[in-house]
Amino acid sequence: MQVRGYIYVMSFSAAITTGCKKPYAPPAIIRSNNYLVVEGIIAAGQDSTIIHLSRTVNLASQVINSPELNATITVEDKQGISYTIPMTDSGKYAAPPLGLDNTNKYRLKITTADGQTYVSNYEPVKITPPIDSLWFTVNSKGLTINSATHDPSNNTRYYRWDYSETYIYQSAIESDYIYDPTQTDSLKMVVLRTPAQQIHTCYITLNSSTINVNSTAALSKDVIANEQITQISDASEKLTYRYSILLRQYALTDSAFEFWQNMKKNTQKIGTIFDVQPSEIPGNIRCTSNSKLPVLGYISVSSISRKRIFIDPSQLPAWQLPHASCLPITNPICWVKGSPVDPDIVSGVYIPMDTIKSGSCFFPPEPGYDVPGGYYICVDCRYHLGGETKKPAFWQ
Repeated sequence: MQVRGYIYVMSFSAAITTGCKKPYAPPAIIRSNNYLVVEGIIAAGQDSTIIHLSRTVNLASQVINSPELNATITVEDKQGISYTIPMTDSGKYAAPPLGLDNTNKYRLKITTADGQTYVSNYEPVKITPPIDSLWFTVNSKGLTINSATHDPSNNTRYYRWDYSETYIYQSAIESDYIYDPTQTDSLKMVVLRTPAQQIHTCYITLNSSTINVNSTAALSKDVIANEQITQISDASEKLTYRYSILLRQYALTDSAFEFWQNMKKNTQKIGTIFDVQPSEIPGNIRCTSNSKLPVLGYISVSSISRKRIFIDPSQLPAWQLPHASCLPITNPICWVKGSPVDPDIVSGVYIPMDTIKSGSCFFPPEPGYDVPGGYYICVDCRYHLGGETKKPAFWQ
């Protein structure tokens, strides 16, 4: 009885405890913030100016990207000369080289579709020194990509880097065949692919998601001899066939450097009690039509230095790189003679692996057609990571 009573009490207590629990949604998660976010720089020299506009979304939202559409963007100097930056894609605004005067100061002006106006501070043109070198070193966990730069005039002092990485990957199964609905003969409705129709090899480009900044302000010479840009694991699919990284380097003002350094601390150096606590990060953009509307971002004016390298598997140790585990369909896809081609082949769910044959794979047997096939996710590389089969123009 004592044991039974103990179990009863414990069960009753657990029921009460469970029943008293209420889900808690912190205000920061459910608050409907809709702040404007401005990303990009005003590019000097022979570079295009590219600005991305978006809106913040709350943490509880299912939306992960909220581009700001149909805004009017101009670059202005202190003499009143302006340059229009038109929208070229969803939330992306771009213009070819503007021919800026390196001795002048410029700002960004944005008028959103809802009539609000935002302006950045007038900023001087910073000339970015070249990237001296870009290289990689192999370690026990993979490889590290590093860069070096210097300014012999000692005028830069503050630097920022971002990058785009492009690599080849392949589908688990290669198919040299494609369904051709224009054929009238059922046996000829699967034909060989042309080179332009290949779906086995894809190229994908990813932009950096981390913030890389550094300063030589405390040094006697404006030299950065070994800046770590990124690390790649020895198990990464990026290194399987061929990898390339394009590094971009920007010169910053001291105020811009402080902004990016604080942004890095707030977004990358958090998670333990010893890390810096998140704080508000003031940028150099403000809303002039409504001073109560926050805006996130910092607009600099600078030239851009670039350098690209390629990395081949022959340059790396014999790492056990990952391979997809897809297998062809064991049994061929069949349909009865006189009926349409199997709808999964027509829709592209199954990719043919050979030509169509006359045969029978039914029970009881009926005259029909059959063709071996593979599931599209295993055969078409574009579905694996969303890459493209077209080789980039820069690819060597």
